[in-house]
Amino acid sequence: MRALVYRFSPGGWLAARHLGGHLPGLAVAASGLRLLDISAPVAPGPDWAGVRVRLAGVCGTDVATLRGRSGPQLSPFVSFPAVMGHEVLGVAEDGPYAGQRVVLDPFLPCRTRGLPACPACAAGQTAICQRFAEGDLAPGMLLGFCRDLPGGWTERLMAHNAQLHAVPDGLPDETAVLAEPLAVALHAVYRDPPPSGARVLVVGAGTVGLCLVAAMRLLETGAEIAVVARHPRQRELAAALGADEVLAGSAEAERLALRRGWGGVHAGLLGTRGFSGGFDQVYDAAGSASAVATALRLTRAGGRAVLLGCSGVVPRCDLTAAWAHELRLEGFCGYGAEPAAGGRHTIDLALGLMAAHPDVPVGSLVTHRFPLGRYREALKAAFFHRGSGSVKILLHPDGQAGNC
Repeated sequence: MRALVYRFSPGGWLAARHLGGHLPGLAVAASGLRLLDISAPVAPGPDWAGVRVRLAGVCGTDVATLRGRSGPQLSPFVSFPAVMGHEVLGVAEDGPYAGQRVVLDPFLPCRTRGLPACPACAAGQTAICQRFAEGDLAPGMLLGFCRDLPGGWTERLMAHNAQLHAVPDGLPDETAVLAEPLAVALHAVYRDPPPSGARVLVVGAGTVGLCLVAAMRLLETGAEIAVVARHPRQRELAAALGADEVLAGSAEAERLALRRGWGGVHAGLLGTRGFSGGFDQVYDAAGSASAVATALRLTRAGGRAVLLGCSGVVPRCDLTAAWAHELRLEGFCGYGAEPAAGGRHTIDLALGLMAAHPDVPVGSLVTHRFPLGRYREALKAAFFHRGSGSVKILLHPDGQAGNC
């Protein structure tokens, strides 16, 4: 079967890191990703099911890996070469969901590794499992980053039965495949939902940022949501999903806070400017140095600053506000059992909410689709989303039309 396989090499990593922002076509070629014929996967044990892939998303984490932008701290928890892709919708071939459409929880915690549950797994928080480098499988937090299991950028994969989540009838494929990134956003919001009237700022309007807007609307929090969206298509989608204010940059976010009487600017030494007050909750959904700095700067004293943009090494980031304003600084990368929702899994909640609220157009985040054979075009669009207007890019097996 055909699959997109990533092989890490120091030279390719450096080339992709250098070229990614300027020459995306060359960066894709240098990245180490290749379309290959590979053997069909074999079930590691009796609790595993085959899944025929229908759609798989291109995530910001995938792009960061291919562009050489990932932080080094998680390198012990990946293993290459690997078939990439962890946002997956397919049809289960066997197991408890045989014949049904399923979305995958791509994390590879204790139960997939033949290990007894660590404390995190025992609490249902499998995305922060303590044993991603142990057990029967090669190191890997997720499908797509483990050499023993193919991810979704292929035709067929194997998944543990516990990773499968049934898709409600009537929910379109192109919406259901977004359950995984929506679950990341829902998990962060469920941890401390903003109350009605709370002032919320989302910095970044890629998939995760827009999913945050959708999550707060689906949960009917009643929060007042402002979104920093750099590109025209992002701004259109933020408004369509229900953002109250759509801003072109962080400076506009600061001006909004000043105009509404939520904060003030104060002159300091050597021409510096300090900001006091701000938003009750600020979500970094971009991961850049400027986005992290904005999140810390514009969170009010005692407020909540949330890192969801998968930021790695952030050079020259001033952390003064984090301690001087006693911020609650939190980070999220996954999902799991939600105590606030009776212990239901976040992906099941995401699927149910999208099915119950077709008026919140989560599926509109899908801007591009490509067959596997056109992966270079897909990744060029992902590397240079400002020019392509891309938000969520989907890959599908060649010759499969789908319903996007």
